[in-house]
Amino acid sequence: MPFQPKLLTTIPAAEPDVKILFNGQLILRSEDGVTCDVGVNPLATNHELTIEVRIKTRGKDDQIRMRHIGPLHLRDPEGMLIAVAHDPAPVPASWKCVTPNPIDFEQEQEPVPPLDSDFRWILNLEGRLFHDTTLDPPIFETKNVIRLQDGEYFFRTAALSPGRLEYRRSGGGKNRFTFRRIGTTASASVFLVNQQQVVLHWSDDTKLQTLTLEKTPDTTYEIYVQNTPLFQVSPPESELEKFEELVEYYKVIPLEDDLTPFRLVPAIHPDGDGNEGSPDIPCQVITLDGPGG
Repeated sequence: MPFQPKLLTTIPAAEPDVKILFNGQLILRSEDGVTCDVGVNPLATNHELTIEVRIKTRGKDDQIRMRHIGPLHLRDPEGMLIAVAHDPAPVPASWKCVTPNPIDFEQEQEPVPPLDSDFRWILNLEGRLFHDTTLDPPIFETKNVIRLQDGEYFFRTAALSPGRLEYRRSGGGKNRFTFRRIGTTASASVFLVNQQQVVLHWSDDTKLQTLTLEKTPDTTYEIYVQNTPLFQVSPPESELEKFEELVEYYKVIPLEDDLTPFRLVPAIHPDGDGNEGSPDIPCQVITLDGPGG
């Protein structure tokens, strides 16, 4: 089963103890509705993986606790494991947090809370607006994977594309379609109770590493997972076509013979409003969340 749906109005309103943010050439997939695998595209031109953990304490500047740059292929079986540990054991789940109505990707009005954080803004390459069938990228059988398990993870859209852009879909055997806005950055929130911890396992070039994030008063954590160009600048209109991201995803998502790839080209919207929005560079995470969605 794909991500399990949960209404945004039913999730905790408090600030999460740990928030994981995903941006760039990353593929989010939950095969069982419990764990989530994040496939890191190692073949995306000019993109580089960076992972950073920040400690956020009320009244103090953020503290960088960990930073990793480069591939994750040095640890078995997945490159990085993020897990909730200690008693009481949570009921594990990967929730996609949604609103009651369908997402209208063509709407002109800027989405307002809670609609703007609906996880379905993150493009689903298996969904009805794209291939409408299950895809099976071999990347998930490699070590280029970050696995989230043993906890309750609430997935939302953390950022939408900037208002100055629209995204024009072509190819794939379907008529052309224009997305007024799409989700660019996803987040997964974790709420800890009592003595629970979030534990990260990965490897640098020398040895296996472990980092434990404990529940502490007035302290939260943010984990930034980015597979983006190192130098993110706002490209001029003449350069936008070079930022077509699906061509990079198809390097690690092979298609069956009866399927053809889509293109999704960013363009300046006729009524776009300057440089509003973050991130401003056209670069987006995607999900494989089953046909029909």
